[in-house]
Amino acid sequence: MENQPVLALGAKGDSVKQLQELLIKWGFKAQTDGEYGVRTDLAIRNFQDQNNLDIDGIVGPKTWETLLKVNAQ
Repeated sequence: MENQPVLALGAKGDSVKQLQELLIKWGFKAQTDGEYGVRTDLAIRNFQDQNNLDIDGIVGPKTWETLLKVNAQ
């Protein structure tokens, strides 16, 4: 997705908080603390697995695109 940063373990900030909020909307357990820690990494890997994405814990364009589809459901 344009304008979405690539996120991975150790990232912090508002984009991580947005990511965590989207994970919650998808039904995953995540804290909205703005820190991409072990819990967020596990949730992303599970999300990637369930959505036939590369399971790498990296939130790049394909993962963002799929995450953002929650608003269309």
